[in-house]
Amino acid sequence: MTTTTHARFCLFLLALFLAGAVLAAPAAALRVEGARIALDVEPGKTYTAPIGISLRADEPGGDFAVDVLGFGQSPADGTYIGLEAANDTSPYTARPFIAIQGSPVRLEAGGRIALNATISVPADVREGGRYAILLVHPAATATGAPAAFATAVAIPVFLTVKGAAVSDSGTIEELGPASVPPGRPFEATATLRNSGNRHVYGVVQHVTVTDAGGATVATAKTQPLERALVPGNAVRSAVTVNQTLAAGTYRLTSRMETRDGALLAERTEALQVGAAASTTANRATPGFGAPAAVLVLAGLGAGGLFRRRRGGRMMGG
Repeated sequence: MTTTTHARFCLFLLALFLAGAVLAAPAAALRVEGARIALDVEPGKTYTAPIGISLRADEPGGDFAVDVLGFGQSPADGTYIGLEAANDTSPYTARPFIAIQGSPVRLEAGGRIALNATISVPADVREGGRYAILLVHPAATATGAPAAFATAVAIPVFLTVKGAAVSDSGTIEELGPASVPPGRPFEATATLRNSGNRHVYGVVQHVTVTDAGGATVATAKTQPLERALVPGNAVRSAVTVNQTLAAGTYRLTSRMETRDGALLAERTEALQVGAAASTTANRATPGFGAPAAVLVLAGLGAGGLFRRRRGGRMMGG
């Protein structure tokens, strides 16, 4: 490989890292101890969370940095997304509270080093939780190439304020489908936004279909969401309704609950199965032989892998 080709390859790798590198879990090469920080904190106090970073013996050493980011999530599956300061607008961010002591660091092959995250909780924090993402990643060298080829690791930070007022609530922003073919299973989807002030675990969507008389004709529920749903973020859930329905108009209800069964949100929309009902009048007016007049009745309308991208960094957790 020529020097020019090698340089271009390194720059290409850096571009992938900055715009679309992917992380499903901590990589085999780069290991982080303390890959989740969850603390009960008090206003006006300071806390220290240790972070251990190590490399395999067969992995090339390099310089590593830890960035403090806002906490976002992918609507697709709740994957955690690190947000740059300009995009971190949540009132429940912990990003400004956190400083990393000793970053960046030099890590040799097979080596290990310990860093500390210092968390200073403001005295005026009085409600809900606070959230951030710490991203451990190879630092860029002066040439612009990554210092090592280890994959980045995301550390979610969950701070629960002791004695704070808490609110568990949500909003179902989308619910569908509005129509499906008769006699076939279909997928019910809903998007839930956490409108409370603390994270919730194990969100489950319960789906119920009722007929025109109010009788339940189909039910389904999702598996619990694997990741916590953090305030201000939304996630889309989908579940297959296996009971087949005859043509007609129904009601589709989505009920979102926490893993403990507490209600977060509920929404009901019309569900049209098959074509909407129609009535056709085909009567000629005496003496005129007029064409048939057609009247159509309209149906009822409808009612946490790491990826770093511009404006946000996506990662699993």
